Amino acid sequence: MNRRIPIFFLLLFTLAQTELHQLLKLPVLVEHFREHQLRDPQKSFISYLVEHYRDDTDPDNDYQRDMQLPFKTTDCITAISFIFVIPSSYTIERVFATTVKEYNIHPDHIAVWQNLDNIFQPPRNA
Repeated sequence: MNRRIPIFFLLLFTLAQTELHQLLKLPVLVEHFREHQLRDPQKSFISYLVEHYRDDTDPDNDYQRDMQLPFKTTDCITAISFIFVIPSSYTIERVFATTVKEYNIHPDHIAVWQNLDNIFQPPRNA
């Protein structure tokens, strides 16, 4: 049971957010091919696909039916949304790291006032 829920949401996401829902229109493709075969029994499936997908023909008497074919129109507006499912039995442990700041500066070894004395001196006459 638990495995079906993520699969359902994954399927729902891919059908809604990608053009994968066009695969649901495959029966329309087969049915329309049969309609064309009734008109012209010599027509092959490849020539049917070339006629409907590669050739940009002007709208004919079955133009509305042609637009129902899969991947003929793009009607998917992508709005990405994420669904996070966190089981209630899952807990997140917080680990806190402690740091100790250690400074190795000893004021008796560094005489800052001596260094500044050498820089800031009054101007000398040459």
